[in-house]
Amino acid sequence: MQKNNTLLIKSMSFALSIFFTSHRRASTFNITSFITGTFTSSALLLAGATLSWAHAAETSLSATPSISIYVSDANGEPVKDMVLTLTPNFTLASTPQREEEPAIMNQIDKQFAPHVLVVQSGTDISFPNADNLFHHVYSFSPTKQFELKLYKEFTAEPLRFEQAGIVDIGCNIHDWMLGYIVVTDSPFFAKTDEEGLMNVSLPVGEYSVMTWHPQQPDVKLFNSATLHITNSQEYKFVLDAVFSDDDFDEGFGDY
Repeated sequence: MQKNNTLLIKSMSFALSIFFTSHRRASTFNITSFITGTFTSSALLLAGATLSWAHAAETSLSATPSISIYVSDANGEPVKDMVLTLTPNFTLASTPQREEEPAIMNQIDKQFAPHVLVVQSGTDISFPNADNLFHHVYSFSPTKQFELKLYKEFTAEPLRFEQAGIVDIGCNIHDWMLGYIVVTDSPFFAKTDEEGLMNVSLPVGEYSVMTWHPQQPDVKLFNSATLHITNSQEYKFVLDAVFSDDDFDEGFGDY
């Protein structure tokens, strides 16, 4: 192998720190964002995926970039259920196919599971009851109003969610049961898991970005309303707030 005609891409990385403040109601919610993007031939540790490149130009043209995000609160604890939606500001060469099987919003141990469900508009959702007791699921949200009266198990047809928006759901018997369905028109979305991690693959281009969380519906991760995707990136966000697991969600019923 000759050095003159061999290109070795070891790694390139950049780091950017952004400080900004997001105002919510009468209080101030500060977000300190540490944004780190990495272009490397080694494994993307945050995403748990391995991407390798032979040439930088080849990456932006042929590979599908992967956006990996980690979110933690002011105590350094991972933040789960943070939702990210990316709407392309360009025409897609092909539209990703929606899942044909209905999405599931279950009821387990008198809690909605998952607490936050994200779907694309036009998706059917079923509401099974895994508990050996009655539930009465309802929503008064303008995005989707419905009522599933007392039942122990559910075998009826799923409900279709056509309109984009936030649908908060409750149980008319168990007041502490809160759940959310985030409906988006975009096929590109993700939600942080128990470890505060999310990952989404999408075509190169410019996107409008939105973030949402049930304890802080107005939170914004990115400093800009748009994000230009050219290659795989890793982001780390540290929020100047503490997110608790006490099931109190500020966004419930806030129409």
